[in-house]
Amino acid sequence: MKKLSIIVVALSLFTVSCKDKEAETTVVEESQVVTPQEQPQVTELKLSGDNMDIYLESENKMMLSLGEADQLRLQKAVQIIGNLNVIYAEDDGIDHDKTDAAFLKQVGGKTFKEVCVVAEAYLKADQQREFDRINTLLGSIKDPKATSDTQRYNEAQHDLKEANKIPVTLDAYTYSEECFL
Repeated sequence: MKKLSIIVVALSLFTVSCKDKEAETTVVEESQVVTPQEQPQVTELKLSGDNMDIYLESENKMMLSLGEADQLRLQKAVQIIGNLNVIYAEDDGIDHDKTDAAFLKQVGGKTFKEVCVVAEAYLKADQQREFDRINTLLGSIKDPKATSDTQRYNEAQHDLKEANKIPVTLDAYTYSEECFL
């Protein structure tokens, strides 16, 4: 009986010590299965640069896909790019074929966002050209207080103030339907 009670005590101690070790060494590993949700691929609309008729169809589709604010931004971008790519013929009239080709080259294959980036780059370049012109004029003035240079200096200062007002973003640019030639 003594042997049996010693065996029972030893077995219970062994069980308790194993349970302690088991509690210490038990690792619960949680794994989550993440299934990627398939989202339909949305291809952004692009403007066609093939010819003006196809371009106008692609512009119309793009306009219909945009909200009202972005529609205005697209109109502004198209106006800026169109007006800054006008090519004149030898008789000082507009060469419409070359102007259309230059415009289509700038917008063809571009998404809404890309067209906006191109237009804003034109605005920034236009402002920079004006700053460069003014700086050249100011650099040519030897003495702004001299009678001969006073008027040029004042004009340059006025032009500088105006150049700072040139819009460099589509949101700052004022759209005008009269700007289309």
